[in-house]
Amino acid sequence: MEPVFVLRRIFRTTSIVNGALVAGLFLDALIVELIRSQFKPFGGFLSGLNLPFLRYVFYGAAVGAVVLTRITAKALTRTDPREDVQHFGHRLSRASIATATVAELPALLGFVLFLMAGSLRDFYYLLSVSLFLEFMYFPRFKAWQDLIREKFPKEGT
Repeated sequence: MEPVFVLRRIFRTTSIVNGALVAGLFLDALIVELIRSQFKPFGGFLSGLNLPFLRYVFYGAAVGAVVLTRITAKALTRTDPREDVQHFGHRLSRASIATATVAELPALLGFVLFLMAGSLRDFYYLLSVSLFLEFMYFPRFKAWQDLIREKFPKEGT
């Protein structure tokens, strides 16, 4: 099968999955707004929490997720000299989906912080970090083609 056709098919599936993950972030925001409107004024489900300490912990974990996203993106795109273009395309797909999943962690942490302490501002800060990561690492066909050309110059994609 033609390498470009295989790559396009893999890329299309990966883009759909990554798009669904990004849509899930907007769904999180909708759920937060629904909770906030149903439990007005919403102060979180757990009272008496040390909010400044929780913020440090959750923001620290979000920074860890950013670092983990970068590590995941680089580690999963290494090539094996024995693999062909199709296998490398599947590896790019897995790397992209894994990276997008890890990039959702800051938003998830913000959602948990919102549920615990009612901190809307922190949720939106962490959601914006996740959205930034999602769009930064969203798969781009041109980038995939360039990687394939670099790793497999004989294939001619």
